[in-house]
Amino acid sequence: MKNIKLKIAGLLLFLFSVGGIYGQTVKTDNNIQHIALQGKSVFPEGIITLPNNDILVGGFGDGSIQRIDRDNNVSFFSQPGQNGMVIAVGFHLDVKNNRLWVANFNFKTESGNPGSQFKVFDYNTGKLLKTIPEKFVEGAFFNEVTMNSDGKVFVSDTFGPHIWSTSFELANANTFVTNDLLKNSSPEQPFGLNGLTISPDQKYLIASVMNRTIKGGGRLIRIDLSNKNVTPIELKNVEAVNSFSGSDGMFFHKEQLIMVNVYSSAGAIFTASFNKDYSEATLQIKDKFQSVYDRPTASTIRNGKLYIVNSQLNHIIDDKDGKMNTPPILPFQVVSVPLKELLR
Repeated sequence: MKNIKLKIAGLLLFLFSVGGIYGQTVKTDNNIQHIALQGKSVFPEGIITLPNNDILVGGFGDGSIQRIDRDNNVSFFSQPGQNGMVIAVGFHLDVKNNRLWVANFNFKTESGNPGSQFKVFDYNTGKLLKTIPEKFVEGAFFNEVTMNSDGKVFVSDTFGPHIWSTSFELANANTFVTNDLLKNSSPEQPFGLNGLTISPDQKYLIASVMNRTIKGGGRLIRIDLSNKNVTPIELKNVEAVNSFSGSDGMFFHKEQLIMVNVYSSAGAIFTASFNKDYSEATLQIKDKFQSVYDRPTASTIRNGKLYIVNSQLNHIIDDKDGKMNTPPILPFQVVSVPLKELLR
């Protein structure tokens, strides 16, 4: 936690120094689209597709939520700083109840400590329905969000080896499981647990522990929802395993896990195919469109394309690549690539 606090002041100063509004453009090249977002400090992190095919993108730098409609027009679902949003991280849709769950993180709450909470919106109207809890959970970094079929919400904690849970009916979030397997083994890195989703059979949480400044060293972890047993997933395919530093945004598509590798220069997009009980996974690097990514963090599917956020977070969070505290390349972008070609 001490290392985290030392970085907060510099990060906040840098974010304020690059504030402003930027125009919108869409560039298309060989079936690849680059969609420009609004704002000079957005540093996009999370992304998700709504049932009406609009896409929502969250701002790590400004707390905004931007909407990309079916014609790639960009507008605000929630303006920067609106609805109590500080740093928008992971998204999840509760389609049954038309709700958007957002992990809202704050590097410096009223107490001076970092903390987290959920913001729950009606994704049709944009209305904020609930904040859980009303006060930030101090010391927690809520990151990736997922939900089971019973409406129980889970979120990874990037500051500690914890997965938290809540539901719309509750006023607080509680620790669902804590385990050292969910901890980053490197003392130099304050960030550990990141990607989180639920297996298609609804039996397991699949979590990822990242080692984001080192090629390789990422892990996938299985959490049994019935008994909370935490076990490492055996990873296969040596070349891919040695390039996998852990997943940021990830989701299942046709029984295959699509992941964004946090050490993106070793291959930004990975897939994982599992055995029946999700105790083993074969990794594959999907690098056909590698050149179009710029520190991607999450992806979503729309109309046969994978949309990826180019976060440029390495300009404000040290990834040991020499870009820390340098201006980002504007405008910030979401890039889309043909899914079929990518997964081929």
